[in-house]
Amino acid sequence: MDSSFLVIRNNYLQTFFLLALTLILYSCSKPSNTTNNKIYEIKINGKSIHVEVVSTQKERMLGLMFREKLDKDHGMLFIYPQEQYLSFWMKNTKIPLSIAFINSNGKITQIEAMSPYSLIDHVSKDKGRYALEMEEGWFRKNEIKVGSKVNFSSETSKINIR
Repeated sequence: MDSSFLVIRNNYLQTFFLLALTLILYSCSKPSNTTNNKIYEIKINGKSIHVEVVSTQKERMLGLMFREKLDKDHGMLFIYPQEQYLSFWMKNTKIPLSIAFINSNGKITQIEAMSPYSLIDHVSKDKGRYALEMEEGWFRKNEIKVGSKVNFSSETSKINIR
């Protein structure tokens, strides 16, 4: 065999191997912990919290998956186009969370604890338009209960929900 053919063949094999390795490593990496979502301030029983708002189907599906931690008094607010029965699980979510289901009037209708990585569905008993995820126990520690009123900022009412 011609030695120039072997050199070219080895270059192709090396390039193919590097490309395949790059694709494998890329596919194994987890999604980023950061998002481009804006942080909003809302209040519950006079307590100010900072929430990352998710308002599209894609954002709602990802939620807090793959996050390492939540800052103190920070959470994620899920907003839906209209009231409906809401369902959440903890697949790929390592932070223990509590969830509050909230109706269109801003009233908390249900609060539940959710365990990391659990595939158990947490379904709202009533239709809701919002769900608020905070660190597990946050609602109890701040004496926020079913019936508490969430005061959304005027900015949150301008968010384009999809």
